[in-house]
Amino acid sequence: MDDDLSVRSSLARLIQAAGFKVLTFDRPSVLLASAIPRCNACMVVDINLPEMDGSALCNALAASGCGLPAVLITGRNDFATQRLIEEAHAVAALFKPVDEQTLFDAITQALAISETESRE
Repeated sequence: MDDDLSVRSSLARLIQAAGFKVLTFDRPSVLLASAIPRCNACMVVDINLPEMDGSALCNALAASGCGLPAVLITGRNDFATQRLIEEAHAVAALFKPVDEQTLFDAITQALAISETESRE
């Protein structure tokens, strides 16, 4: 999830080209109102979003019983952003511009966590 259409589209194409199925959302409220997969899924989400930050989104999903493993992306590396990353309990935090292989590795790790949690 990214509120910037060009970033969201580019990431979606990149992730799809690597063989992953992708759903995109421009705002947290749209994601929260959708049918969210409960297993074999993860989120790639920007920390800085309209409506709520990426950490708050992760926590809202966890509170709803649908906590998906998250890979956070951000263009900022300041104290406030670091705090948000820690609060989200993300699988990985990647900084823009995102290295493709690092992104794919983080998604693979998040999907493995999702699959393990669905079996428990």
